[in-house]
Amino acid sequence: MNQIWRLLCLSKLQLSWHLLTLVVLIMAAPSQAADKALLIGVDRYPQLPQRLWLRGPSNDVTLMRSALLQQGFAEAHIQTLVDAPSRAQILAAMQAMLAHTTPGDRLLFYFAGHGSQQPQPAGRLPVEPDGLDEVLLPADVAAWDGHGSQASIAHAIVDDEIGAWIDALVDRGAVVWALFDTCHAAGMTRSTSTGYERAIHPHELGLKLSGASAKTAPRQSRGRQDGRVLLFAGRSHERVREEWMPRGANLAQARMHGVFTWHVASLLPELGMKDPEALLAAVRQRYEQEQRSQPLPMLSGALANTGKH
Repeated sequence: MNQIWRLLCLSKLQLSWHLLTLVVLIMAAPSQAADKALLIGVDRYPQLPQRLWLRGPSNDVTLMRSALLQQGFAEAHIQTLVDAPSRAQILAAMQAMLAHTTPGDRLLFYFAGHGSQQPQPAGRLPVEPDGLDEVLLPADVAAWDGHGSQASIAHAIVDDEIGAWIDALVDRGAVVWALFDTCHAAGMTRSTSTGYERAIHPHELGLKLSGASAKTAPRQSRGRQDGRVLLFAGRSHERVREEWMPRGANLAQARMHGVFTWHVASLLPELGMKDPEALLAAVRQRYEQEQRSQPLPMLSGALANTGKH
């Protein structure tokens, strides 16, 4: 009887060991790679004059979300921030995406809203050719009336912050697509905003830039370029706009959209996120058909001309 009891106890121990081993293997197994997106559209800027508010970014996010769902993105993997997301909300969403990134993920970051410029702090690398940082403007930006190199835009998100975040995503084994339907006002003069341009001149925000630092510089690829595709709605000296789209539609059918986003979203179901060069060429062809000479959408990143995703 004692022998039978010892055998039974041994069998239970072996079963427990096998179950524990199975649990450990399941927990250690890598998560399956997935397509994920963070889509941001900023329409309202409560601390700025209403003439500087936008009408299209929230519509753009809806359009991009629909295009990604057609691409096979799962609803649970598409996060959207629209209307008036703050800097803290945007950064929190970025960090959450980073925390849940696994090797093999394909990630899309999209921003529609205002951009601008501010002086680059002394000593920061890489050095900007024109001495200015490009910035994205969340809803809680506020005017600043500092001077020269000490001036900055309250709550703005600096291009270097976006770059460091993309670097971290790539280091975790992800491939990153970043689309920016905005510009940074380099080609604008003070007080010329019509409410349709997606940039605010630094002067509108109280930044007193010198003539030397306020010059227009061509967009350049700086820093790391690996593991990413960067698509911009225009060159640095061009004005990026939102319009009633589609062109020629009556008001019941048209919505305010970024021109760049409208064409990208309409092409994604056909072309997918496989060949960035082909996508850019198709967008530019659409612009030619609509007789748009500018802005000229731009592409950079190490994956820009490889046809990889």
